[in-house]
Amino acid sequence: ALQNREALSSCPTFKEVPGPCDPEDLLDGVIFGAKYLGSTQLVSERNPPTSVRMAQAQEAVDRIKAPEGESQPMTEVDLFVSTQRIKVLTADTQEAMMDHSLQTISYIADIGSLVVLMARRKLPRQSEMAEEKRLYKMICHVFHSADAQIIAQAIGQAFSVAYQRFLEANSIDPSELSPRQYSRALEDQEQYNAELTHFSRQENCKDVCIRKQKGEILGIAIVESGWGSILPTVVIANLMHGGPAERSGELSIGDCLMSVNGTSLVGLPLPTCQGIK
Repeated sequence: ALQNREALSSCPTFKEVPGPCDPEDLLDGVIFGAKYLGSTQLVSERNPPTSVRMAQAQEAVDRIKAPEGESQPMTEVDLFVSTQRIKVLTADTQEAMMDHSLQTISYIADIGSLVVLMARRKLPRQSEMAEEKRLYKMICHVFHSADAQIIAQAIGQAFSVAYQRFLEANSIDPSELSPRQYSRALEDQEQYNAELTHFSRQENCKDVCIRKQKGEILGIAIVESGWGSILPTVVIANLMHGGPAERSGELSIGDCLMSVNGTSLVGLPLPTCQGIK
């Protein structure tokens, strides 16, 4: 027990999660000024890959943004971002125009000076088998702001802070985060989104051992899981043909990597993950 406490004390706390905001401020909420351009609804798979999410974000912009040379209807709003929810408030009266639990946010993208916020619609309860195959409705909000990238980063930071607090609240050491431990922790949570549910199922997580020659590269390309992911880790974007990873048959494009050789990748910057041996 003492060793476990020492390990936890050496891990970054939620107060150390990097980003444009003070992590403690995100507990209460941070407000950004923006202009609301409009919303549209898309039909999507439950957990599409990042490339599809990016295409959906661009589709939402194409639907809402006026063509060049035409006037663009916009409304001044305040974006309230916290570890619990994201609200869109009218700038003058502070009335809530939209209110989304952070757990329902599926993706956040900044495209130039535009921010696209995607939120899942709640689905009626049904069997897991049917739910996995079902298409669901996703509401996409588009905003204009000179700080579009900062807003997207702040929402990503809110996810990271919420996840880190989840670990701390359940005394979980990220470097020892096993599917079994994570599943047990989730049993005590009343609310969690579909991605947390996915990773809590043991059949969706596995330990992989890949054999390679000394000095031989593993042969994978990784990208960040995206601001919409509740687990801030990396995703396999490509496998080198004939490389150790592909030869093993154990990894696939789109797989999330939680740790490598005992080092947790959760919350680490992409360059750090790429440099782990």
